[in-house]
Amino acid sequence: MPGNMFGFMKKDKDKDEDRRKKKDKKERKEAKRSKDRATLTLDELKRLDEARRSLIGKSRKKKDDKLPSGITADYMDQFRSGLDLDQSEVDLSSAGTFQELRDRYEALASASSLQSDSSSDGVSLRSGGGLAPRPPKRGILKGRCSSEIEGLEYQGVSGDIDDESSLMENTRQNELIMYENLRQERGLLLDCQRQIHANAHANARRLSNGSGPISPRSPQGQPFIPMLSPQHHGKVLEASLPSTPTSPVPVGEGVGHHHTKTFAADLRLPALVPPQAPAPRTLTIDRSPAGDFGFSLRRAQVVERSPNNTETRRTIVFAEPGTVGRANVTGLLPGDRLLQVNGISVENKIRDEIIELIKASPNCVTLVVQPVAELVELSVRQFVDGREVTLNQEQIQSGTLKRSPSKRLAHQVARSEEQVAAARAWLEAERVWLVHRGGFCAARQLRETDAGVALPEGRVRLKLEHNGDVIEVDEDDVEKANPPPYDRCEDLAQLRYLNESSVLHTLRQRYGSNLIHTYAGAAMVVINPTSPLAIYSEKVIQMFKGCKLEDMPPHIYSAAQASYRDLLATRRDQSVVFLGRSGAGKTTNFRHVLHYLALAAGTTNKILTVEKLNAISTLLEAFGNSRTVMNTNATRFTQIFSLDFDHSGQIASASVQVYMPEKTRVVRRPEGEPNYHIFYQLLSGADSDLRRTLGLENLSEPNLFMTPLQRSEDRQKAGIAWARIRAALDVLGVSPEEQHAIWCVLAAIYHLGTAGATRAATGNKFQFSKPGSSQKAASLLGTSVEELARSIFYSTPTTPSSRASFRTTSPTERPAERPEGLEALEGMATGLYSEAFNAIVALINRCISTSAHTSNSILVVDAPGFQNPASCGRTSGATFHDLCHNYTQERFQMLFHDTTFTAQTDRYAQENIEYGDVADEIGTPAPLIALIDKASSNCVVRTSQVDLRESDRRGLLWLLDEEAIFPGATDQSFLERLYAHYGDREYSQLLKKGASPEQFTLQHFQGTNPVTYSIQNWLRASRENPVMRQAAALLQESNKETLSRLFVFSRGPVSNTISGSVVGIEGSQSLRRASSIRRAFTTGTAGIKRKSVCLQVKFTVDGIIENLRRSKLRFIHCLLPQHNAGLCDLKGPSSCPTRPTIPARISCSMCLLCGLSCVAARSWTP
Repeated sequence: MPGNMFGFMKKDKDKDEDRRKKKDKKERKEAKRSKDRATLTLDELKRLDEARRSLIGKSRKKKDDKLPSGITADYMDQFRSGLDLDQSEVDLSSAGTFQELRDRYEALASASSLQSDSSSDGVSLRSGGGLAPRPPKRGILKGRCSSEIEGLEYQGVSGDIDDESSLMENTRQNELIMYENLRQERGLLLDCQRQIHANAHANARRLSNGSGPISPRSPQGQPFIPMLSPQHHGKVLEASLPSTPTSPVPVGEGVGHHHTKTFAADLRLPALVPPQAPAPRTLTIDRSPAGDFGFSLRRAQVVERSPNNTETRRTIVFAEPGTVGRANVTGLLPGDRLLQVNGISVENKIRDEIIELIKASPNCVTLVVQPVAELVELSVRQFVDGREVTLNQEQIQSGTLKRSPSKRLAHQVARSEEQVAAARAWLEAERVWLVHRGGFCAARQLRETDAGVALPEGRVRLKLEHNGDVIEVDEDDVEKANPPPYDRCEDLAQLRYLNESSVLHTLRQRYGSNLIHTYAGAAMVVINPTSPLAIYSEKVIQMFKGCKLEDMPPHIYSAAQASYRDLLATRRDQSVVFLGRSGAGKTTNFRHVLHYLALAAGTTNKILTVEKLNAISTLLEAFGNSRTVMNTNATRFTQIFSLDFDHSGQIASASVQVYMPEKTRVVRRPEGEPNYHIFYQLLSGADSDLRRTLGLENLSEPNLFMTPLQRSEDRQKAGIAWARIRAALDVLGVSPEEQHAIWCVLAAIYHLGTAGATRAATGNKFQFSKPGSSQKAASLLGTSVEELARSIFYSTPTTPSSRASFRTTSPTERPAERPEGLEALEGMATGLYSEAFNAIVALINRCISTSAHTSNSILVVDAPGFQNPASCGRTSGATFHDLCHNYTQERFQMLFHDTTFTAQTDRYAQENIEYGDVADEIGTPAPLIALIDKASSNCVVRTSQVDLRESDRRGLLWLLDEEAIFPGATDQSFLERLYAHYGDREYSQLLKKGASPEQFTLQHFQGTNPVTYSIQNWLRASRENPVMRQAAALLQESNKETLSRLFVFSRGPVSNTISGSVVGIEGSQSLRRASSIRRAFTTGTAGIKRKSVCLQVKFTVDGIIENLRRSKLRFIHCLLPQHNAGLCDLKGPSSCPTRPTIPARISCSMCLLCGLSCVAARSWTP
């Protein structure tokens, strides 16, 4: 008892201590804020004002600008005209510092607050008059509207005219909103409006002078907020970025579309300016004790571009360091072009002659080298202001780029007089971009007319740089240009003026210099070069090993190194995701990332080597790639390559997971597209003995599934590819018996295509049209013709005993109907190929997977690119499988949006970093994704009424699944139901009717890429063919022991293939730890709908996205220089672009990404 006598005093003391700690914490925060709000010096104010002038948006809207409501009128102008304000300009340029301007606005705001009523919504006029509608919110990429005063909000008395539904109704009826009785009691409000109007005039005058508008808020105490150039705001963002689904502006309208204006002038894209080659380096290399000089010679072809944009391919000799992993004593860099040896020019000499010159050298040799354009950034980098800096010889001889940016990022020295004069000349020239329908054109802005008269407000005169023509255009058709040093800027986020024209100009100039990689803030942009470049080698990899992100120039290896370094530093799983359309080079860069990680990280017991990676790529390309209308070597499956690392940072295990292979391509595909590569390679490359064993001596008979190659050059290429396939199987340790089993299955598919199906003379049964071919197929599969025919035509499909399911059948599932005739034959062929593909992946994982304990993983994700066949001339429409691939890309884009924009803005809010209101500015793929995969709260009732509640709306995939199991449903009935659910005006900009009754159009990528789909055979494609499951049982019960053993092994003791959608899921350590993908297929609705092909697409992508969210993501955006660049291999070198023809408009998301990166970089700069 005595011990607790003074317990209450202790409690009071603890409470006092807590209060004191909270008070101290609050005082420290206030002190920190006061320090941040310290008065800036005059120089700092000038620099800040200069930065804001280049980034803060225009505050004035033109009358003919389209408002979000669709009304082509400026309510503020109508309002001002009704007030009869004094139109005389008020010069605010003499207002002094920002603090004086802030004091003025605070006084106005405080005064207005005294005369406002108690309503929390803003000012209410006692006379009953209303104020103008609140202007649209402006976000990170727009400046604050000049009519917006801090603390002052507007509210009309009679009704809420700012209500969105009211505004939409007014817009539809084209009603004019008139304001009356505003002159009776306007008092202070009139003064506020005069002040705002004066600001607008002052800003317009400052813009014409190249200064930029005055911000209505003081920057003191606020972090620096970089924004897009003023010209970007009114046009690109207001007309391009989508609003929310409930906005009057249809989602996706105008996003990234080409500028619709045309001008009566000769407008051209800016010329490609070849980069100035770095000065040649002279190196004297001593002979080593071993007798050599420590470097190697390599011949390669390079592409050289002249100022007139013509390409020349030349064969040159590279002199590169011969050692990898040690210090580079020679001073040579990868990509150094050899010009002279001991004073003798060797540019026109062959390699053997050069070697003789080097051998004849005494104890040392003198070389003159110069880096090629595509690898120039290994030795020449840029300051953040665009100036170049050359790495010194000591850094080069270190053998790596580690700590190389110390000179590049050091404090800048004073500029020379020449540099100052060049900068002054550029500023006086007022270089801008004229944006038009065909792209953008370089021009210079003129201040006044030829007669010296000032131009009307909102109009500017431009002098085109390429021909000197002078034209007058609207101010909103102009975007600020960056100084010439930024033409080949490494990071788009470093551009002084961030707008679409400047981004595209930088990408074009870099691409024209063979610099295909560019940073875009936290992401990277890679443009398909359409021809090989000498930028990938083990010696280049050595330069990036151990580097930080700031050490490395933009390169695909830098993305891989950044992921690996983050994994070691944080012990968190990493992911690299590739996005882009088909043919953009995603799979190629996917392989480069894997090669880098295998070499840079190293492996234990050589479990994963570059040779094995090449073998894996060869096999997956043969079995999973095909030529399409968009790409000569299109990937038709999604794959995740998992690299599992031990605690030392080495690769201890690896695995491949294959998702959503396009299995039906074996039997059905769009007209003019061939089958998978492996069939043609087998038919053209197999030797006589193998042909005889497989029964492929006579290939002249018609085949339902494929046609052998006819041209000799095609057969020759296929034969070479066949030799690589056999070598790849040997590298991966696949035995000759296992190889032969795979070839037997492929040959059996060919023979089934020759056998065909026909109705029997008696009864309603089907049989093979050509018994001889069916006999060959049965013999290869290790079964009898009768058993094969029974499995295809007669027996009711059942699940193999080894894969028996103990789940109770759902009442919504109907018994599988036995397909007849050709459809049953197609089901067996599809199932056989699916099993063969499964076996290949299982054999790959057997070679590269181990049971070693691992700590973290890097997942590299590759998926089929975005499909839009109409862009390459096919007007028949995209297929169901194209929709599946496009849906996957949309989900990846949504993941990019959430990771980059949503998470970033949330983080800024947590750390009190002001970035503006970007919620209304950032477009999102969410509305279209919901249209495709939204699940209804009532999944049993098949609704068909037009007037649907939102809770009853189903996504396209769910509607297709319902129609696939509904008796009597057709493709047309599915389309009618789709229109019934999404045919109203709210979804008019997401879904449109096609040119024919069997087509519809979806506005993908936020309206920038509309794709027209043809619904032919969609119901059949969305149903699982029951005969497919008979293939697994047929192979596992084969009379051939090797065949049976292989396919029992590929299935494993527990099924690792869910509805044929996923292969190799059991082999990954990281995926076993994160069991989200398995749960996506075995629980809930996914388990019930396991036989639904269309819904399994959604559930598969759900599992992938959930697994990727657990890791730190890095996105690589792959672009095409022109829409058909993926077909260069098919059309020949002459069809490849001789100059970059990158589309003249890209989505604003890239600009927004760079803008957010600027906020992070510059707000945190001490």
